[in-house]
Amino acid sequence: ILLLWLICHTYYSDILIHAMYLVTFFFFLMIRRPPRSTLSSSSAASDVYKRQVSTQSTGAGQRTMARLMGGFLMATMPLVAGAVLYEQNCASRGLCRVPIELRDPALHQVSEGDPPGHLRPLGDPAFDQTWDGEVDEFDGDIPPELFWQKYYPFKPFVMRGVAKKHPAFHKWKDDGYISKNFGQYKVKTENKNEDRLTDYCGMEKMGQRVDCPRSVLPYTESYMNISSFLSRYKNPDHDTYAISQLPTLMAKDVIVSPSWNCGRRPKAELEHKAEVQSAPWMTQLYETNLWINHNEGQNFSSSVIHYDMNHQMMCIYDGEKEWYFWDLRSEIDHIPTWSEYYSKQHQRPTGGSDDSPIDGERVDLKRYPEFAHARWTNTTIRAGDCLYTPAHIMHYVRSTSRNIAAMYMFQTGTQYAPSQCAAESAASASQTLDKFDVLWEFPGSVEGGAGWNQVE
Repeated sequence: ILLLWLICHTYYSDILIHAMYLVTFFFFLMIRRPPRSTLSSSSAASDVYKRQVSTQSTGAGQRTMARLMGGFLMATMPLVAGAVLYEQNCASRGLCRVPIELRDPALHQVSEGDPPGHLRPLGDPAFDQTWDGEVDEFDGDIPPELFWQKYYPFKPFVMRGVAKKHPAFHKWKDDGYISKNFGQYKVKTENKNEDRLTDYCGMEKMGQRVDCPRSVLPYTESYMNISSFLSRYKNPDHDTYAISQLPTLMAKDVIVSPSWNCGRRPKAELEHKAEVQSAPWMTQLYETNLWINHNEGQNFSSSVIHYDMNHQMMCIYDGEKEWYFWDLRSEIDHIPTWSEYYSKQHQRPTGGSDDSPIDGERVDLKRYPEFAHARWTNTTIRAGDCLYTPAHIMHYVRSTSRNIAAMYMFQTGTQYAPSQCAAESAASASQTLDKFDVLWEFPGSVEGGAGWNQVE
């Protein structure tokens, strides 16, 4: 397709050239990434956040090349009348990966009469008037009853220090330990400052066509063994982080919070599933993830503003993560989203996960004036803390220094079943993560067998 496009552009008429623009557009539609997560697909390959990619017909190298070509072709297409030109977010272009005082002042220069907060980063004092304070915190675990009746399914909270009891808190600080014991497992890597503009180039979004500049950087992903990633992730020129499914052996170093106990199980499982019969308080999990990155000095990695489709518990074992939250039940009118999946009437998405075109490091309040009224909360989690992030809550994350975390999830629709926690010990019972049954488990049940180690 690229070759034909170049030939037409060089030798033939404008009619053929415009015909090739159409071919290019449909080619890009075929290779664009799907949403972060759906009810039937993994979110690890999608989230904070995570993407899904089919592994049945193409290899990782072929997929990356296809996306590179798609990004190039879309970037070379001319602007169309009535379209809106977007640019990738400031951090992904390498301009806003440090605190604002260390950036080029021109990036945040405003004119007289511009709204307060225009071109400022999230968390700036200019947004204090819409701040609803920090999310709730607890010193240690909370009982299941409190979790299910007060916080599930809408309110995030932090449990300080609970992950210090996990084997991972001590062991995962050592790259040598991780490489020696888990180095053979594959992980997916992505750019550490996330941007999703290339998901939407050339598409009709928010009532307008999305046009991308010629400078657009295509999304790329790669796959490598954990040992290979750890051997290079601290190099200043290495600009990716690992976000992938958690190997089952690593799950032995993570302890699941008892606050998540007592999720309802089908009667057949309670009667016939051996591990559930002995521990009926164990909530079935959806997926488990691993996050590893390194940020030198005052540099940070960052997500886009987005929401996910599953309830998440993240435990961090090294570094810090700064989180910002918006409750879409009340704030959806103030926050634009690319696909507009979230239904205010139903208080949930009607499609998959979604993200916002707003740049978290350079908020454009002239293009998105309603965002100035979006009420928000925040928190910072540090090594040893665990954070509950509800499904469908909009959030943005910055990560600093060497940063490693594990996450486990369960699906929306899970219900509290106090009858499964009738035993007195159930309120505080806990197990390591590998003991739980996980719907979207690490691929392959037999080492070397079909699908083994083919992570997303």
